[in-house]
Amino acid sequence: MKQYSEDLRAQAHEFTNKLYVILGLIQLGVDDAIALIQEEATLQTQHSTLFMSQIQDEKVQAILLGKLAKASEKKINFIIDPESTLHFLPKHIGISPLITILGNIIDNAFDAVANKEAATVTLFVTDVGNDIIFEIEDTGKGIEKTIESSIFMKAFSSKGVNRGYGLANVKEEIDALNGWLEYSSEEEKGTTFTIILPKKVPIKKEE
Repeated sequence: MKQYSEDLRAQAHEFTNKLYVILGLIQLGVDDAIALIQEEATLQTQHSTLFMSQIQDEKVQAILLGKLAKASEKKINFIIDPESTLHFLPKHIGISPLITILGNIIDNAFDAVANKEAATVTLFVTDVGNDIIFEIEDTGKGIEKTIESSIFMKAFSSKGVNRGYGLANVKEEIDALNGWLEYSSEEEKGTTFTIILPKKVPIKKEE
């Protein structure tokens, strides 16, 4: 919930910044202010159209809106693939595991591209078939071969102390939903994480 709260704070902060810029532009020249308003309105319309027509689940919408604002604040190009399609998620996939899973993977992608000139993170989601599939791709430095076997271990991190719980928590939540996590990475080119969650809860066999 702390992570979700921080994303909403980023969203509010980003809109506040833009309002101050618009106010300054109005004082200096109306034409520039109108151009910025039109640009922002176009962007918001694109996001609204994508969410309302293609990504319909409110929980995923809320998470992605927060991440879009966070990306904007960090000057990261966060792209939601226009080919994405997602209807309403089944009831057993709640908001808490989604925040843990999507939140950590997307935040890791943001961290990976933070110092890159072409800082781009792309998300694709589809629910065609029996599974819900999320794919998050970044243009970061990739995962070093020497640490690949350790990235899902609790308390392991290449980012410093008191880190290293994100991916471990992600794997724990995915396992609890009977899903699985795959990734491919190439050093200095980027990483792609694929999250696969079954739509149906498996029936437990009676002992």
